[in-house]
Amino acid sequence: MSIAEKIKRSWWILLSFIFMLNGFGFVYAGFKNNNWKWVIEGVIYEIPWLFSFFYANTDLLNIYIRFALVLMLISIIRSIWLAIKLADVYDNEEKYSVRPTVINNHNNPKRNDNSLTNVGCCLCLIVIFTVFALVAIL
Repeated sequence: MSIAEKIKRSWWILLSFIFMLNGFGFVYAGFKNNNWKWVIEGVIYEIPWLFSFFYANTDLLNIYIRFALVLMLISIIRSIWLAIKLADVYDNEEKYSVRPTVINNHNNPKRNDNSLTNVGCCLCLIVIFTVFALVAIL
């Protein structure tokens, strides 16, 4: 696989470097690769930012911001590490691909499993626009 193709498949890493959006890259990568652990990890990276909105006028704000910045640094390191692992998978797709077995399943209709990915992407965009709207209002 060419370097341009790898970059095209790994654009989500840039979200880790963006303030308050660092977890959405993991959510996207988790939905794209059908890995719920990455989705949960992305949500965990976003939780302190959400709490900082709720506790904006309290003494807890500094604690949440510091905790969120530490998690942001961790998410940057983790996203680079994950991108390296995924690049290996992209290079060896034949090795990691699941080969279909020959079974008599002509009576079973083929199911489209993209609906969950589409819902996840829509929810991610809704959350991003909601955060931007909250920041613009405040």
